[in-house]
Amino acid sequence: MVNEESNKKKTNSVRKLSIYWRTLFWMILTILFILFVLAAVYSLLYSRVRVDQLQGQLLSSAQASAERVENRMDAEYLNLISSEEKGYLAFTAKSTGSIIWLINSEGGIIYYSSLPNRSRQALENKDGILYLKPEMLNSGAVSSKGKAIKGDFYELLPEKEEWLSVSYPLNSDYGYCGEIILHYSLGANEYSFIKHEKSLWISFLIAFIVAVIVIILLSRNITKPISKIVKAADEVYHGNLKMRVILKDEEPLYIHESSEYHEDDLMILVRTMNTMISKWEKQEIERDDFMSSISHDLRTPLTSIKGFLGAIKDGTIPVEKQSHYLDIVYNEVERLQKLIENLFVTITVDQQRELNLGVFDIEILMQEIITSLDPIISQKSIHINMDSRLTDEEVSVLGDRDAIHRVVYNILSNAVKFTPESGFIRVEIILKGEDKIAVSIEDNGQGINKEDRQNIFNRFYKVNKSRNSEGSGMGLYIARTLLSLHGQGIYVSDSSLGGTRFTFTLARPTGRKI
Repeated sequence: MVNEESNKKKTNSVRKLSIYWRTLFWMILTILFILFVLAAVYSLLYSRVRVDQLQGQLLSSAQASAERVENRMDAEYLNLISSEEKGYLAFTAKSTGSIIWLINSEGGIIYYSSLPNRSRQALENKDGILYLKPEMLNSGAVSSKGKAIKGDFYELLPEKEEWLSVSYPLNSDYGYCGEIILHYSLGANEYSFIKHEKSLWISFLIAFIVAVIVIILLSRNITKPISKIVKAADEVYHGNLKMRVILKDEEPLYIHESSEYHEDDLMILVRTMNTMISKWEKQEIERDDFMSSISHDLRTPLTSIKGFLGAIKDGTIPVEKQSHYLDIVYNEVERLQKLIENLFVTITVDQQRELNLGVFDIEILMQEIITSLDPIISQKSIHINMDSRLTDEEVSVLGDRDAIHRVVYNILSNAVKFTPESGFIRVEIILKGEDKIAVSIEDNGQGINKEDRQNIFNRFYKVNKSRNSEGSGMGLYIARTLLSLHGQGIYVSDSSLGGTRFTFTLARPTGRKI
């Protein structure tokens, strides 16, 4: 037993942790993935925008240098005629953070701020001047605004770095006259700008931490009620019908406590769970009460029957009195038969799904039932008044005659049972709209308390168990069930006679009475 309880607690604990941590893990993983995608997209866009901006700045610097240098070269555009321009070119290289090359009309590098070893080894050297190959020159863009190349510039620059090279031609009317080339290092890869933008990654880190905190709070709010629901379901499974799902140390919530739902699905689930357990508990209590009552109801007449028959058999009861006691035995047998029939009817009603519909006269049916109850009615001197001001066509109803007979019999026999001697019962049949009639049966008995009215149509429920010990508590349940199968309802209210009034509706046929 101890091991079973230990395993049970362990199972609940595992379920709780499993729900919480699994939810937390997947939420954090989702947020991390989203932030990673956002960072990657932002990095790509940021890099492209930054490179485009840098390209424009370098082209502007190359253009300014080309416009200044082209007027200070010899006629063949082979050499500078003024050494002052070298200082300007050096300043341009420093201000832009790039390597600057001045190319003459023959493709030779006549000035450079820096020349990587890879370039020295790859280019042809003539008389101390390195010459670019024809495909490396901007000869096709003499009249253009320059061009930009991303990469290692025809394998002349260090391959471990990413380079942005821009060139701008020297303007001349005689074809290619040379150009200005600027090489800017982007770093180890194209995302080097992002790597240096620490504020971007700090902002993403802060966003991730905030998201994780929100997720933790959110997942707790979601999984905590779910864990309580799982725990309650497990307790109910093991027979604890007192268990309820309670949130925030409050009273358990039920469906009927809220007429308008402005709640999420989880809260509605909690209300539904508590309501289901409550109804189940009530049914179990009613079932236990019914079993206790029915066992008493069955045991009492059986004991009487056995006792009287035994007394007749052994001669304890004289012959002249045996007829009287046989009548008592007969009545007890009839009582047993009614109890058993009620139980059988309850089972068949719960399983019944089809009706044998037909058109019949409700007044004639009512008279038949009153006649069948006449011995009890006469014995108690009860006066029954049937008030119906309907025409022959209007009293016709559509339904299963046997089922409606059972409904009326259960209600009317209850009224006779609880009406005092020389009391009154009134039956009223009236139109209710164009497609229904309403039948009311009321008495001047003790009535039913308002506290009991919401339960009297439940199975096994007895308003007064001591006074109604002979009943099974199934009559009104059967009546309501059969009327529900017809799509109709039954209601209870106070009677103007001082007792209780039961009202139910029946459908009228669309055609004439048959």
